[in-house]
Amino acid sequence: MRREFPQQTRGFVIDVAEYAESDKLVTLYSRNHGRITAIAKGALKSKRRFVNKLEPYTFLLLFYQPPRSGSGLYLIKKAELLDAHLAIRLEYRRYVAATHFGELVLRFTREHDPDPALYTLIHWTLHALSTTAFPFKISVFSYIKLLTLLGYQPELTVCGQCRQVVHAERTYTLHPGSGSLLCPICHSRSSQTPLPQLSVQTVRVLARAQSTPLDRLQRLHLSARNISEALEALHIYAVALLQQDIHSWRTLRSLNTGG
Repeated sequence: MRREFPQQTRGFVIDVAEYAESDKLVTLYSRNHGRITAIAKGALKSKRRFVNKLEPYTFLLLFYQPPRSGSGLYLIKKAELLDAHLAIRLEYRRYVAATHFGELVLRFTREHDPDPALYTLIHWTLHALSTTAFPFKISVFSYIKLLTLLGYQPELTVCGQCRQVVHAERTYTLHPGSGSLLCPICHSRSSQTPLPQLSVQTVRVLARAQSTPLDRLQRLHLSARNISEALEALHIYAVALLQQDIHSWRTLRSLNTGG
């Protein structure tokens, strides 16, 4: 059956790179196709079709031609700007938080594997990072939601070994190999590797965030300490899952002062 061109979809720009003398390579997470790589011919010199549109973290309506082969590039014919998320590019902390989230999306996903829930999470995260005064709080929530969507939901209600319910008299660690909590006694028995300590408050907020709808997430309270603890533990867990470094982490960590 013959396809009509151009086709259209909505999507979020995750990464942009220059290509040749005048083109751009754009990585997007689209509603119809999931993560895709597309080329915008002449975008570096465009004064009408693509100006201020093919920028990191914009939300676009794309008109495109699909690749002729499974490994080919999509060809962007035109783009309409739906939301620039300009605040992300105007404030460094917001930009770093978005870059870190974007890198997680790139590393944890495959091309041509659409997930409506992940598309919704990306939409929520970029909007929240554009409007909140506390971007690293959003980083924590988007991190735990992403891991949950991908099937790597940490177990945060009991110790993974002794199975005792989390209670206020203890601190915990998140075991990077299993994604389960360890109480101090079980951690000392099973590992000599130091791991970030999680207060009970941090553990409980993360556990609530796993099941809280996106539109209510920002009602959950995270202190500066909670944010730092959560990001450290989730980073170590994600690196263990990916078996590779997350390059944007160092910058995010250096900027993180709790919000």
